Formats: sequence, structure tokens, C-alpha cells
Amino acid sequence: MILKNRLKKAYLNILLVIITLSIIGLSTVNHYGATWDEWIEIYMVKWVREYINEGKPIERDSEYYGFIFNYTADQFYDISRNLGFFKSDQQYDNLTEYHQNNIKLRRKIQVKHIFTFIFSLLTYISVAGIVAILTSWEYGWFAPIVLALFPQFWGHSFFNPKDIPFAAMFTLAVWAGACLLNYYYQIDSKHQKIGRNKITLYSLLYGSLVGLVTGVRVGGFLMIFFLLAAHLLTQLNPKIIFHKISNFFKFYLLIIVAWFLITTLTYPASWSNPFQWFFEAIENFSKYSLWDNSVLFDGQFIPGKSLPWYYLPRLLNITIPLIFQITFLIGIIGIIIKYRNWSETKRACAILVLLQLFFIPTVAIIKQSTIYDGIRHFLFIIPPIAVISTLGFIWLYQNLKNKFLKIFASTLLIIQFSLIFLDMVALHPYQYTYFNRIYGGLAAAYEQQETDYWGLSLKEGMEWLNKNAEPNSTIVVAGPTFAAEIYADPYQNFQMINRDQFDRSKAPNSYYYMAIPRYDYQQAFPECPVIYSVTRQNTPLTIIKQCQ
Repeated sequence: MILKNRLKKAYLNILLVIITLSIIGLSTVNHYGATWDEWIEIYMVKWVREYINEGKPIERDSEYYGFIFNYTADQFYDISRNLGFFKSDQQYDNLTEYHQNNIKLRRKIQVKHIFTFIFSLLTYISVAGIVAILTSWEYGWFAPIVLALFPQFWGHSFFNPKDIPFAAMFTLAVWAGACLLNYYYQIDSKHQKIGRNKITLYSLLYGSLVGLVTGVRVGGFLMIFFLLAAHLLTQLNPKIIFHKISNFFKFYLLIIVAWFLITTLTYPASWSNPFQWFFEAIENFSKYSLWDNSVLFDGQFIPGKSLPWYYLPRLLNITIPLIFQITFLIGIIGIIIKYRNWSETKRACAILVLLQLFFIPTVAIIKQSTIYDGIRHFLFIIPPIAVISTLGFIWLYQNLKNKFLKIFASTLLIIQFSLIFLDMVALHPYQYTYFNRIYGGLAAAYEQQETDYWGLSLKEGMEWLNKNAEPNSTIVVAGPTFAAEIYADPYQNFQMINRDQFDRSKAPNSYYYMAIPRYDYQQAFPECPVIYSVTRQNTPLTIIKQCQ
């Protein structure tokens, strides 16, 4: 009875944390602007439908992206519209088709931001479950709080249509994998048969889950091998390993079959080429030859294909709050010390977490894969870092025997968390531009590292122009032009032009130049004075110049 009450309290604490994070996120989700790739993710659904209905080739390289998340988000938009969440379109009947399309795109992006954030909550639930396996449910509530205080992860949770869904599904698969292996360890040999039973059902469900992870990003297929490694390596006795292989081989086949079927359904490239596409997709994403630009790193513009091997470790070092880096190291040491005395389930869970954290980044570094946009392609390693950091906090607290020391440590922790929270508030809604205090914050990153590479701050710049620019003004945009267009006041009748299509010889007498902090964008038009800057922590993001 006492154990049941403790479990109920633990579940309630986790639920309260998730609800609190949900309220904070949903109350601020509309503050975030559009980002560079969002129009592609939205139109991908249209391209896939045209491919199915008319046989038209899919635009760009979108056939190598799973479309299930984008399709679900599109359905979420249709449901929202049918439920009357938007004002009647009749008020826009007098606008041009161009403006009406912009309004529709803005609405879709707003709804997709809500859907993306709701989807990201899977990550917070999953890290709670993983920490509960490695410690107990009593401490599970602390993990979502730690993860939410990783500013890069929290910021991306609202608008990143690729990396957040992958991070959420990958982390869920790690938790589900640990639960599945726990069941494998407990079931006796006479029930290890394929049929209408739990072990068959659980194996098929897990294979389907890995298929959905792969359907978001092709690297999800690695979870099958991670699961096998965790299953076999918990005991290094050759006899035990052979026993596991012989008894569970058929269930891994079930997992692979379910994975293959779901992955095939979610990848357009597989529909015409059900086998070869997979290897093409892996090669496409490991090198990503279509992207051939430079990255600002430590004050230098370096081609994404030629970044030094330490690019990712360096960025993690300057973008993760110091307190989490310290407790991460403590957590790693704790795993090493405790591993021998842990149960097989805990060992397997730890292996899965460590594989999620280290395997893909190590391969990317060794293969010299094209990397850009800070750490966003590796957001999936933030949840395992948060898990291990949480373990470090828990084990430190458990080893403090003195009541005074526990109070002192808790007070110090609250102060550290408050400082991170205050930085996130100061940066809002650009938390993804966070750099830790040891590095010097966002101000130290100015013209040294990529900051608002997504173009998120164009929304705020456009809102300023709506109030201050003259009607019919020409606005030249350096960055994702659509991310400014959709927030332009349609009644101001601005002429929006991308910098690359702007002809200076035909320029009007007066125009505005709006640029994000990427490439040489903000250095262009040096003769024009800066009249407004979207700033955070005294650091400019989007700037606006007025040119005569």
C-alpha cells in the first residue's frame, strides 16, 4: 500500500511538471516567427499528394524525408480550421491572391508550431521514464525540468519541423526499448513463442515505433541495432549471449519486418524503389552535398564540408549551461561505478542512452559529414545529456548525508536554475541563440558564431516596419523572404524583394533593407544607416537599414 501511494505521488509529480511546461509553452507559442525551411516542410505534403495522384516528381530532395510528421501536422491544421479557430476568410476577399496565400501560409505555420510543441512533450515524458528506470519513479519529475532548461532544446521545440520530431521519437524509442528489454528479461523460455501473445505484440509495436522514428529521419533505423547491442552486451558471458540470440532471434525478425513496412509507408523514395532508396537516403543525409555554404565558427567563415572535427564538441561546450556540463560528468562517472551492480534492465537502458548520445555524432565526425546551423542536426543528443545530468544531480543529492548540506545544495541549485531561466526570458522568443555565461552569452557570440541562422527574428523586424514604414515601400530582405512576407501588413502594400533578386540599378529613391545575422547579409548596403535592430542581451539579430 505504501509503495502504491509513493508511485501515485511520483506519477502525479511528473504529470504536474508536464502540465506546467505545457501551459508555459502553449501560452507563448505564437511569439515565434517562421524559419527558413518551414515552407518546404508544409509544401512537402502537397508535393507528395501530387506525386500520388498525378505522378509528378517530388520537389527538391523531399522524397528522402519521411512525410508522416508533416502530414499529421497538416491534418491538425485542417481540424483546427474546421473547428473555427480562425476568423472567417471573407474579411480577406478584397486582398490579392498573393496576400491571401501569405495569410494561409502564416496560419499553417502558427498551427504547426503548436503541433510541434505538443509533439516535443513526448521528449519530456520520455526522459522522465528513462530516469525512473535508472533511479526510481520518485525522481522522474526532475528530468523534464532539467531538459526544459536546455535553452537550445526549448527554443527549437516550437518551430523546428525536422530535428525536434526526430529527437522526440528517438528518445521515446530509447525508453520503449528499455521497457521491451525489461519484458524480454522477465519472460520465461516456455512463453518465448510467436503467436497471439504479449511478446509478439510488444515486438511488433516496437518495430512499428522504430519505423516511425525512421519515417522522421532515416537515422532512426539504428535503434534496431542499439536495441540488439543493449540486449546482448548486458552480460558478456558467451553462453548467455548465444542463449539470447537463439531465443530472441525470431522476435528481432518481427521487429525488422514491422520496421520495414512502416518505413516503406512513410518514405516517398521507397515507393518506386523499396530497397535501394534506403542506402541512397543514408548517403544523402550523411554528406548532404546539396548544401554548399559557409558556417561562421569562432569568427571565421568555413565551408560546412570543411569544418574542424571539434566543431560539434566546441558548440556543445559553449551552448550548454555549465551546471549541466558538470553534472553530466558526474553522471557518467556514476554510470561507470554503478554499472556492475545494476540489473540487466538498468544496464540495457544505460547502453541505449549512451548509444543515442555518442554513436551518430562520432560517425559524423569520423566521416567528416557536412554540418551547419549550429547543433540543430544533433538536437537528439540533448535529451540523453539531460538524462545523464539529472542522474548526476540525483546521485549528488543522495550522497549528501548532512541536512544542512542538502539545504545549501538545493538553494545553490535553485539559484543556478533561476539564472538559466532569466537568460531564457531575456532571449525570448530566441532561446535557441543561447550561449552560456562562461562563454559570455549572446554578446560574445556576435560575429563569432551563428546566432539567428533560422531567420526567426524577421517577424519582429517586419512588425516594426508595419508600424513605421511608409505604405507602398520597397523592402529588400536578406534571408528567408517568405518569413517576412507572411507577417507584412497586407494593407500597407509593401513590395517585398529578396536580396538576390534585387537590381540596384532599378532601385526606387527610398527603400528598406532587412537582414538576418548570417553570411555577409548585415554588411551589405554599408552606405545605408541602421534605423532599427531586433536585439536581445544588447546584441542585434535582424537589422533594418533605410537606403536613399
